[in-house]
Amino acid sequence: MEPMIKVQVPKREWLLRCYSDREDVLSVEVHDGAIEVFLPTGNDSVRLERGQIAAFREALDEAVARAEDDLRAEART
Repeated sequence: MEPMIKVQVPKREWLLRCYSDREDVLSVEVHDGAIEVFLPTGNDSVRLERGQIAAFREALDEAVARAEDDLRAEART
């Protein structure tokens, strides 16, 4: 049976758990071929542990691919 709920547009935001003063979330976003990393409010840095490092790497790899797609599309126009 084909799923009724499908993602129609490519993912452009990833929310990842991290450690700061408190357990928090950081955001990786892609806009017009650029990647932005937003740290939790009020933090200069975050700590990523083993599982979080793997999730961050996966999200960043996906974000890079999406940014490259944006840049290729822009070059064609």
